[in-house]
Amino acid sequence: MAMTQTQHADIVTFLTQTCQLVETAFIEEMTDHFVVSVEARLADSLSFEQALALTIDDFGGRKNIQKMEWTYRKVFLKSLVRDWWALVESQFAKAKRLRTMMVVGLVTFVSLYFGLMTDFTGVIERNVLWISVQWGGVIWVTMLTLFFLQRIAPRFKKVGVVRFPTLLRRLLSYLLWVGALLLYLGISTLEMPLLLKGFCYSGLWSAFAVLYLALLDYSMKTDPDSWYQTR
Repeated sequence: MAMTQTQHADIVTFLTQTCQLVETAFIEEMTDHFVVSVEARLADSLSFEQALALTIDDFGGRKNIQKMEWTYRKVFLKSLVRDWWALVESQFAKAKRLRTMMVVGLVTFVSLYFGLMTDFTGVIERNVLWISVQWGGVIWVTMLTLFFLQRIAPRFKKVGVVRFPTLLRRLLSYLLWVGALLLYLGISTLEMPLLLKGFCYSGLWSAFAVLYLALLDYSMKTDPDSWYQTR
């Protein structure tokens, strides 16, 4: 027996409000499992309330469903680096080669220009760069705090829900920037010919550009939205 839209909405409400689930992909997967189980029990002449209660028991109750969401996050974490690195390699495939060459070419030109004409640090002051690191860290720590608070204090969901994939992508973006910045500052302090320094800048920022392009592709492929509302 097929469920009504109201009954379907009751399942989603249970998962998002009672269980306080926030991961969209996991919510959709659990909703599908619940629908199949409840409809099978409705066909056995049980009421919707009875069918839903039995299905919840089958999954171990609210606490166990919340643990299942953390298992989903662990699996996602393991797959993120593998999938991201596959996209890094794909930046040199035929479909993306032109874009990659244009970006790397621009980065190479800018890097060689600053390496030959001036010390790059003199153009972009160290203070500005470190401020970007500090603010990037503040943003990520704020998101991490909201991520943990949203289950303890559901009212934070009125602002927006921070999901695990988004949190990891922000962290990876931040670590890429910090790593590139530290290497850049290390190169800038070395005593070497300006031409060689320019090539070092070029290699560093070209690698950063390719890695970041892959991360952008990964974000668009997995989940383009950072926030969503649960009502």
